[in-house]
Amino acid sequence: MAAASQESTQARSARPLPPTPPPPRRERPRLSAAEARRLAREMAPRLAERAAEAERQRRCPQETIDELHESGLLRIMQPARFGGSELGLDAHLNVVYELAKGCASTAWSYSNLASHAWNIGQFELQAQEDVWGDDPDAVAATGLAFPCGKARPVDGGYRVSGYWPFASGVDAASWMLVGALTERSGSAPERRFFLVPREDFEQKNNWEALGLCATGSHDVEVPETFVPEHRSISAELFAAGRDVPGAKLYDNPIFATPTFAAFSYVLCVIPIGVAAAAVEQFTQAMRARAGTYTGARLAELGPVQARIAEASACAEFAETVVRRDWRELEEGVRNGVYPSMETKLRWRRNSAFATTLAVRTVDTLMPAAGAGGLNMNLPLQRQFRDIRAGAAHIGLTWDVHAAAYGQSALGLEPAGGLLL
Repeated sequence: MAAASQESTQARSARPLPPTPPPPRRERPRLSAAEARRLAREMAPRLAERAAEAERQRRCPQETIDELHESGLLRIMQPARFGGSELGLDAHLNVVYELAKGCASTAWSYSNLASHAWNIGQFELQAQEDVWGDDPDAVAATGLAFPCGKARPVDGGYRVSGYWPFASGVDAASWMLVGALTERSGSAPERRFFLVPREDFEQKNNWEALGLCATGSHDVEVPETFVPEHRSISAELFAAGRDVPGAKLYDNPIFATPTFAAFSYVLCVIPIGVAAAAVEQFTQAMRARAGTYTGARLAELGPVQARIAEASACAEFAETVVRRDWRELEEGVRNGVYPSMETKLRWRRNSAFATTLAVRTVDTLMPAAGAGGLNMNLPLQRQFRDIRAGAAHIGLTWDVHAAAYGQSALGLEPAGGLLL
């Protein structure tokens, strides 16, 4: 009897396990632009409370990711066909601006993950079905550096491999959107993007940084894997916007928006939001604070007043110019008007300079904060670190984009390698 029972157990254990069922399809709220911004504004204080723990985890806490999903905020740029709100660039950037006031790392990760839903919506419909057909909550991180990846055309698609740094938000992602140089017979390699599922990439655990500590911007490796043709798209199509497959699928002009032209806004709005928060919080604190040694009210000191004036001016100038530019881009696409190279270089110049103004905002406040500004339990020291980390991104680096604009203004060809 025991032998029969053992044999039965062995037979059961030898049977193949049933396939894992797909996650349940969750309905998320369809949001208006005003609702999305309100939800982000209400969420910001909770993000601020979690910011220190997020830094310790080096990623957005699962509680935050769950809240972003449940609120519908992670779907605001996703096609309505797959449960998204299909809001535009302005709505997305307003949400990021509000989140950045609470936690820059969360805003950075969110901006990447949520904006990639727009990018996926520019792919062929079959690629979108691959990503969202079973799981409309699926989000993608990115590896955009083309030289980091290689692709070889084969029947039905490509063999892709590579190692990409800085995949912000990858802990929450089930897909990667990676760039690679693709072999072409008799000509220079072609820049292409590829959608790779979680089972085909390996996430490293190597994000250790001074600022934006909680973005989980780990490296990602793709051992050589097959990517079907429909999950690939030319970088030149992405750059132009108007001819991507998604522009033909959907009436919403967001899916015809030039991806690279909008790239810097997805990033620079975070330092701008951080700068605005720093001014608000510092000004409020100075109204009641007295000097440690003199007992004098700091609000009555001329240097403190002047620093608040300078910092607030920097933050406001940065926000005003960048908002004007991204609305110019969005309005142009709605009217079928696409930016020239000169215009895109001007927008990049402005985004980078706005980022330097955001850095200057916090730099101006730090001396007036005294030793209290270094307190690890207060936000100013984190804002100081985060805003510098954001400014270090090549998409926001002033020297890079100042040189590119100057070259164009002088009739020279801008240096290669920029996503334009």
